[in-house]
Amino acid sequence: MPKKIYIIDDDPDIIESNTMILEKEGYEVGATTNPDDAEKKIIDAKADLIILDVMMKGNTTEGFELARELKKNEMIKNIPIIMQTSINQEKNYRFSDKDKDDYFMPVEEFLEKGAKPEVLINLVKKYLD
Repeated sequence: MPKKIYIIDDDPDIIESNTMILEKEGYEVGATTNPDDAEKKIIDAKADLIILDVMMKGNTTEGFELARELKKNEMIKNIPIIMQTSINQEKNYRFSDKDKDDYFMPVEEFLEKGAKPEVLINLVKKYLD
């Protein structure tokens, strides 16, 4: 049975490219562009891993807030989260893996958008294989 990955990103092009990359590797992929219903959709999809954007719907911290909410939910708090974002390029921030913590950025990995597909695949495999 294939592992299930759920993508939350307001950019349909990112969802499409990630979906193609991940499905080629044999993963089942679900996605939403709406962070408001993401928690329910993750539960319904029985996701094994989440790929989460940061800046959505004009809110530069939406993904951070959603990651914190997901980690509070007993049903899904142990699902690994890869935060895939362009916040550093667009806002000139310097977030990285060293900024991960249980409060502000409760994610397993921090990945820049535009990284090579192999980087994404290797991170996914780290948590699912």
